[in-house]
Amino acid sequence: MTNGSQPEPPITAPFGDWLRWALIRHGYDPTERGVQRKFADASGIPVATVSRLLRDVSQPDVSTCYALGKTFRIRVMPILVRAGHLPPEALDTEPRHPERPHTPTTEEEALTALGVTDERDRDAVRAMISALTAKHRQEGTS
Repeated sequence: MTNGSQPEPPITAPFGDWLRWALIRHGYDPTERGVQRKFADASGIPVATVSRLLRDVSQPDVSTCYALGKTFRIRVMPILVRAGHLPPEALDTEPRHPERPHTPTTEEEALTALGVTDERDRDAVRAMISALTAKHRQEGTS
């Protein structure tokens, strides 16, 4: 598996090429056994659909484009263009927004964004972060 440092395929590239690139960029190795199932479970997209998209047998429908954007935490508009639902000119008129949603600014917001709601679990995460921070300081790494 590559480290995900490959450039994004052009907007005109086959959808399967872009999906392989996006999977690698997000830590999925498309050549690894079971990764299609793993991604299907994470995204809510049927594994058969993931397989067809990777093989360029079909294009994603609008709801699949939305699920891909949500799973990869990226804008949906370029996915809709790649899938042929919108013309490339649609990207010229799209307002510019950050690709990622609001970044938590406090520890409490970060824990909530991660879905850690139980106070004992929050304490455990805080303890782990403290231990790792101390370890990195001691080793001189950040």
